[in-house]
Amino acid sequence: MKEGLPYCTTGKAIKGYSDSVIARGETNDCVVRAFASSFDVSYDYAHKFVKEKFGRKDRQGTYGTVTTMKTFANQRKQINYKRVKCVGSANGFGSYTLRYDVKTKNGVVKRDMTVGTFVKQNPVGTFFILVKGHAFTIKDGVVIGNWEDSVKKKRVIRFAFQIK
Repeated sequence: MKEGLPYCTTGKAIKGYSDSVIARGETNDCVVRAFASSFDVSYDYAHKFVKEKFGRKDRQGTYGTVTTMKTFANQRKQINYKRVKCVGSANGFGSYTLRYDVKTKNGVVKRDMTVGTFVKQNPVGTFFILVKGHAFTIKDGVVIGNWEDSVKKKRVIRFAFQIK
């Protein structure tokens, strides 16, 4: 068994998840679960919010998450008394990069941020994390999402948003 990061099940981390009729019938709802755990709202509230604001269709996943989250950050929109902040350095194209410098014997090279490195560099705080085709939350170093998210520490993070 792989040794992973600390993990919390969505049933324990999300208000009303275990009792939700909507959650039982849902698939491809990682953005809804990440949103609920990041903003400390109930699953049903998050489901409705993501459906209205992100344009999500039931059981079909969420597209355009990065664009919507960036809009929330730029507009300084408050959700449950919390705001979104883009993590990383601006790359000049209206986006943010999580690449960082690493010294090697051949000089300095840029590396993509992985889940394991991100948790080491950000041990405190709540983060909405997007990897290829998936979303989850890291809250004070604890992964909230699928169990695999805590084990796959070398997975490259595409975008990250701090929620505070």
